[in-house]
Amino acid sequence: MDPLLESKISEIRENLATLHSLVATAFTKAMKSFEDLDTDLANEAGTVSDRVTELHQLVEDHVFDTVSKFQPTGIELRRLITYNNTSASLHRVGQYADKIARIVEQCEDLDHFKELESLPYLGELALSAIDVSMRSVLDDDLSEIEELEKLEAQSDREAVDMFEEIAEYLSRRRDICELAMYYIIVGRYCERAADQAIRIAESAIYGLTGERRKLGLRYEEESESMLD
Repeated sequence: MDPLLESKISEIRENLATLHSLVATAFTKAMKSFEDLDTDLANEAGTVSDRVTELHQLVEDHVFDTVSKFQPTGIELRRLITYNNTSASLHRVGQYADKIARIVEQCEDLDHFKELESLPYLGELALSAIDVSMRSVLDDDLSEIEELEKLEAQSDREAVDMFEEIAEYLSRRRDICELAMYYIIVGRYCERAADQAIRIAESAIYGLTGERRKLGLRYEEESESMLD
């Protein structure tokens, strides 16, 4: 590989590692701010989310610049495409964190009507899934793909269980509609964050092997059969 191209790719990978760290921080702060209904922490999450956007744009620019200048082919080109897709997925998770933080701002004078268990767990599942997917990209390691698929399937099942629990609460109490709606929205953002981890891993597989594989289908089918 051209030493200059290798240097540019190394720089992009370092920026992706930093982007991953920022996204994890933003999402963790956002979820904790919703758990505590803490607007100060929500503002911190929003600030980190802004930094996520800036770094994503930098990675995107560097990828396009590298492709334009070096015109790589084969695995080098696939990896650059993977890095760009990974940055875009991380950016989306950063946006979910920002949206959760904005929800907290709408919760003034509201109090949780139940113990929060599912939402923190959904947040943990999403971050664990993203950790696995980033190792597949940055360490060129596809050995944890099956574990990632299990995490994503568990996220889907936990979200369904939480939605059913909230529906049961709403059947008994009409004074909780607004906060119940926010629970569902935040749960969906967690579920979507886990979905982005799947997208990242699919890109990693393509970057390393040239194979386009759709992940999560086996566990999705198992979950559907359990519901039948």
